[in-house]
Amino acid sequence: MLYNALLSLMAFMFCLSLFLVHRASVLENDFRKLQGDLILQLNQPRSEGVNGKMAKMSKTREDIKPSTFQKAQSSLKMSSRRVKREQGSCRAPTSFLQLTANTNKQPDMRGNITVIPWTVSAQQGNAISQKENRIVVQEDGYYLVLFTSPSTVMGYIIRSLGSTNAETTSTEVLRCLQEMPDATPANTCYTSGIVQLHQNDELELVIPYRPQALISVEADSTFFGVIQLN
Repeated sequence: MLYNALLSLMAFMFCLSLFLVHRASVLENDFRKLQGDLILQLNQPRSEGVNGKMAKMSKTREDIKPSTFQKAQSSLKMSSRRVKREQGSCRAPTSFLQLTANTNKQPDMRGNITVIPWTVSAQQGNAISQKENRIVVQEDGYYLVLFTSPSTVMGYIIRSLGSTNAETTSTEVLRCLQEMPDATPANTCYTSGIVQLHQNDELELVIPYRPQALISVEADSTFFGVIQLN
């Protein structure tokens, strides 16, 4: 009986050994196959992996490209409108020129007219300048012309001197003239008006000469000026 038991145990151990040998062979084959796959993957060129990655990235960029372009285009339009608004709000400052009576000089009498000596008291911009006791316009446009003086000034005329075909023309633009008694001539004038002027036009203020009239040359009350409107 003991002998039969030993035979059975030996048979079982033999079968177990065969099974273990078979499993070891299968595992070895699987290991060799896995090792071969790894070697094959490692031996492939690196550029394929990079190209594959780049292809995925390119595809991703193509997917988002339309949206990004639309956002950039919208941002550009908004920036353009903002620049236009800023340009519109940052206009050049208005040009103006104010002349006041020069207290160091006497009025200049020329035949039947008298001219007040002027000096620049305030100026801004390049559209208006002063030359030889006249206001010179540097740009075409509309201008506000004004003059004031106390009652001792007896009337005045503001005229525009321009050149056409080498000939100087004189055009009256504003006036303040009244009939007054010869014994006590006096005329209080403050006048302003909008006139259209052209480049190189010269504005001059003249007073009709009367020996009895006194002409004020007070710097704080006698002035002649022009303001650019456009």
